[in-house]
Amino acid sequence: MDMETVKGLVDPEMHGWLDNIHEMCNAPYAVNNGIELVSARKNVVIMRKKVFPHDLNSNGVVHGATSFGLIDHTFAVICNMDYRTVGLSCNIVYHRPCFGGVLEAEAVVINESRSLVTVGVSLRCEDKLIATATAVGFKAERPKK
Repeated sequence: MDMETVKGLVDPEMHGWLDNIHEMCNAPYAVNNGIELVSARKNVVIMRKKVFPHDLNSNGVVHGATSFGLIDHTFAVICNMDYRTVGLSCNIVYHRPCFGGVLEAEAVVINESRSLVTVGVSLRCEDKLIATATAVGFKAERPKK
């Protein structure tokens, strides 16, 4: 995703962190798995991924690794906009299966302290809630603007 596209998806309040957001949107994992930024603003990031046949498990349901990959990367983007953060934990509850279409993850900061950030992530497919997750990250350092 080029910088101009990212800039158009990011709230102007966050433009000071565009380099970090651009870097996260172009991480090899995101690019190789078709994960794209939908929007980013302070404390809320939305990303999506089209489901491909190789994303399905042997039952024809979106594989847990695919779901977790989108959840985890959306969590990573929101946590790494203004800090370098590493994940400490993630708890996922699956509410229903997804058989294809487009997955969309919305990450919202629940709580932030000096060293930790807790994020809630909702995963939807075709407007149906598929899973919810709570993830905690450790703020390792503040990156340069």
